[in-house]
Parts: sequence; structure tokens; C-alpha cells
Amino acid sequence: MRYLNMLLLAVFALVGTAAAQSEDLMLEWDPAMSTIRGSVELFGTANVPDQMWFFAEAAPHRPGSDASAWTPVSSPQFSPVVAGRLGVWNTAILTDGLYQLRLHAVNGDQESFHYVLAPIAVNNEGGTVSLEPVQALGQPSADSPADMAPAPMLENRLPIPVGGHILRFDEASVEAMKSAGMTWVKKQVRYGLSDGKELIEEAHAQGFKVLLGALGDKNQLAVDFEGYIAKFAEYVAFLAELGADAIEVWNEPNIDREWPRGQVHGARYVRLLEAAYHAIKAKNPDTMVISGAPAPTGFFAGCGLGGCDDNVFMHQMAVAGAANYADCIGVHYNEGVVPPHRQGGDPRKDDYATRFLPLMLERVAWPFGNTDIPMCMTEMGYLSPEGYGPLPRGFEWGATTSVAEQAEWLAQAILISANYERMPVEMVIVWNIDFETYDADPQGGFAIIRPDGSCPACATIAALQR
Repeated sequence: MRYLNMLLLAVFALVGTAAAQSEDLMLEWDPAMSTIRGSVELFGTANVPDQMWFFAEAAPHRPGSDASAWTPVSSPQFSPVVAGRLGVWNTAILTDGLYQLRLHAVNGDQESFHYVLAPIAVNNEGGTVSLEPVQALGQPSADSPADMAPAPMLENRLPIPVGGHILRFDEASVEAMKSAGMTWVKKQVRYGLSDGKELIEEAHAQGFKVLLGALGDKNQLAVDFEGYIAKFAEYVAFLAELGADAIEVWNEPNIDREWPRGQVHGARYVRLLEAAYHAIKAKNPDTMVISGAPAPTGFFAGCGLGGCDDNVFMHQMAVAGAANYADCIGVHYNEGVVPPHRQGGDPRKDDYATRFLPLMLERVAWPFGNTDIPMCMTEMGYLSPEGYGPLPRGFEWGATTSVAEQAEWLAQAILISANYERMPVEMVIVWNIDFETYDADPQGGFAIIRPDGSCPACATIAALQR
């Protein structure tokens, strides 16, 4: 007990000294909280000169070295806080262990200021014990992106700009995308959980442009529609100011898996799109705004309690003025099992329009073809079980597609999109590059990096280069 009291006094002294040295950015930390669990309220000050926003983030604590990956643990806030509540850290989503906690503020010149505390033991399962005092590892200091010379953007030599949806921005995914001639990289980020800052910096350093698919919480949207829209708009503006080259606003808002049940309607989605568009353009006029691509489906025979067919939903969007609040209309195509030029003869026998790429393009051109807005294919993929095994229930339709067909069809689909005349196609994002999950949702079957590490589609797409 005597040792514990001395330890807590040491912690208090260290944290108290850190607080006294920093008035603009600091975390107040109770010395008794060297071990924590559950949700922890964060208090302190975030008020650096010309501050634009701040958030808290965490990373594993590795003594003697800097953390390599910081994960946001609180939503960005856009108003300064002085000696007040900064947010909540939900530790339940982390693996137990020792962590660093960092308060991260950004000013109008895009300089980042940090204040770091460590080691903090996250102990939700009852197995981690911290015997080290929590101390301030880093005082507020600025890292300016102006000090980093940006890499020149990759030159597009394909018939249309092409990118890939990634799980990880690592050596394998970068090599695959570059070998295919891709110039864009896409990743999804979620309000309250991630911001894409690390991806933007790393991808730009490699010459890629970055498309962030910005997701939100449908349950919070259902509870406070207008209030949550305002918060989400601030979030996507934050992404734009970080340097995102394009932002897709939400994902598949025509189904209740992504949007509040009973509230699915194109006009309601356009309300969110409008707020997001104005917020993004106010922060970064150069960021492309892409409307959230609907899920391709004819399940609802129009609209029902659980959602709307994509063509009906896009018509609702068009009537509500979506073309005024986007630079591109988002589209998904991921259920083809015949060559992409075909418009019939699907083995599923129903010959529904979403099975065929030309007819899927027509579903977008029908409501938006009379405007000047282009479409962006933000997911284009072909499912192949080759190298994995039998497909799960509900995906049996892809059972006969080979990896060679996947590779050839992707290249053909890119060429068809580039030459579609009724409505310009601005870009194609291949779904996906490196996902490995193969369970009830067999995402790995869509990946162009196959289980053996090969990438046949990289070669077929690269062959389209001029």
C-alpha cells in the first residue's frame, strides 16, 4: 500500500508538471487512472492559436519507440474547450494492454499539435496491470504538412481514372494498384471512429488521389435527423480540410442496413447530401463530392418498409435536386456473372437490370442524363470463389466465375464505362484490392489480390493503358 501511494504521488507530480507547462493543449488525468476500463470521459484544454478542430486518439504503447498507428477515439470537435470536457474514450473496442492517449489539435495552417500521456493500461478483461506512472510524453508541438514535399500525382494512362478499394494501404496493395495503372485509392471511414488522415498522407506521398467513403450511424440519424446531419456535415468538412480529394457521402442509403428503417427515401438522403456538400465546399472547394451509391437491387419492387430499389431511389434523388449538391453521382455494380457487354442471358433466369453493366449504367442515366453531372462507379467488382472454396448462402450465383474471368471482365467493364455515351463516367473504383474475409459476406472473393498473392486483374487492367 505504501508503494502504491508513492506511485500515485509520482503520477500526480508528473501530470501536474505537464499541465503547468502547457496552457493551450493538455489532458487532465487523475493519477488513480493508470488502469482503466469501459468508457472514460476526457477532460482538459484544446485551444491552440487559430484552432480549427481537435480530437483524441490512441495507439499501443511501445517503450522506447513512437507509436506507428494512431486511431481516433473521439469525434472531432470544432469549438475550442478550456478546462472542460473533451469527449469520451470507449476502451471496450480495444484489446487489453498498454496504450498512449494523444490529444490532437489542428490549426488553420493545417499544423498538427499533440499532447501525449502514457502508459495507460486498458483492462476490460481483468488481465492487464500497469506498474508505471502515467506521464506526459509529448508537449504541444506542431507538425506542419508544409515541411513535407508532396509527391507528384500519378499520371493516368488508362481510358478513365481507376482506383481500388483497400483494406490496408500496405506494400502489397500499393504494388497491385500501381502495376494496374490505378491513380485513386478508396477507403471507408466512419464518423466518430476514423478520419483517414494517415491514409491521405501516405497515399499522397505515393502519388495517389484519395476517395474517402464517409459513413455515419443510422441509429443516431433516426433519433435526431437534423441534429445528426449537422454533426455529420462538420465531420465530412473535417475530412475535406485534411486533404481528401473526393468524399462519397454515406453508403447505400436506399436500404435499411445503412439508413433508418421506415425512413428510406431519396429526398431524405438529399437533405443530408445538401448539408454535406455545402460544408465540404466551404472548407475545400477542390474536394469532389460524390453522392452515396445506392445498393443495386430490385428486391423491393419499388419501395417498401426496408428500402427502395436503386432506380426508384435515384429518381427520388433527382427530383429532390441531388445534381445541385454533388459533383458526381455514385454507382455500385457488383453482381455480374456474364461478360460486361451482355444485356441478357443471366443464369439466374430473371435477367434483372442490375445484373448487367450496360443496363446498370442506364439506371443512372435515366434520372440524371439530362443534367451536366457525371457518374462515379465507386464499387465495381466480380465475385470469384476460386482459391477460397464454396460460397456462402445467398452468394451461390458467383460460384462459376473464375479468377481469369474476373480479371478479363474488370478490364472490359472499365473500357465500357469509359466509352458510355449517355452520361460521362468520371472514375471507376475496383471493389476490391486486398480484402480477405470469406464468411457470410465473402469480401475476399471480390479481391483482385488472390489468396496465393497473384493479381491477374492487375495485368488485364494495365493492358488498357495508352
